[in-house]
Amino acid sequence: MKRNIFPASIFILVLIAILSPYSDFSFAQEEHSLMSHDNKLESTLAAEHIEEEHHSSHEIELSMEEIQAQPEHEHMDDTLEEIHVHSSITAEAAQLIGVGTLLVTAPVFVIRMRSANKLAYKDVVLTLALGVGIMHVLLAPDHLEDDRGIAHGIYFVITGLTQIGFGLLFIAKPTRKLAIIGIAGTIGSLFLYFITRIVDLPEPFGALEEIDQVGVIAKILEISLVVFLLYLAVYIKTKSTGIKKTTL
Repeated sequence: MKRNIFPASIFILVLIAILSPYSDFSFAQEEHSLMSHDNKLESTLAAEHIEEEHHSSHEIELSMEEIQAQPEHEHMDDTLEEIHVHSSITAEAAQLIGVGTLLVTAPVFVIRMRSANKLAYKDVVLTLALGVGIMHVLLAPDHLEDDRGIAHGIYFVITGLTQIGFGLLFIAKPTRKLAIIGIAGTIGSLFLYFITRIVDLPEPFGALEEIDQVGVIAKILEISLVVFLLYLAVYIKTKSTGIKKTTL
């Protein structure tokens, strides 16, 4: 019985010795497989983490760009809403009227210079007053469409009609008092023009505006109107006091 157990024990030991390297290899291979799987899992998780960080940083960059761009866009919108621009068809017509008035005023002035009676310059006053008055009336639709109300547009209509009426009244009765009234009113219009390019006044003088061609032409006409009215106011006073005045 012992003899039978001994060979069996030797066989078992040999078999174990033979299989043990494969067993170690199998365990090592399994361990290596597990380690590889863990490494792959770690690599995958690391890659996903990097991708998430990149995606998060990209979203942060986009958010920063949106935050930076939004105020500028809002500022541009606010600026466009605040500053009134003359861009309508009537504004273009007003600009043509202004240029035409300047072209007509020049020959009228030259012709009236030859007259001995300097009150003939009342024709120049009429031309300038009609031109700038019509311009203001034509500019009124732009201001009537302003979001802040129609008061500013109504002011333009009243200003234009007043200037037209003044021109017609002055040519009918050119007095020094009327000339002074025209000077004061025109200087007031000039003052409002320049002040509204700096600050936003309350209605009906509000609606902050830019300096554009049609506005510059209108102010050239008004400045010319003030110059001629000043001359005529002095001339009428000199004539009424009996002092001879022969120079222009």
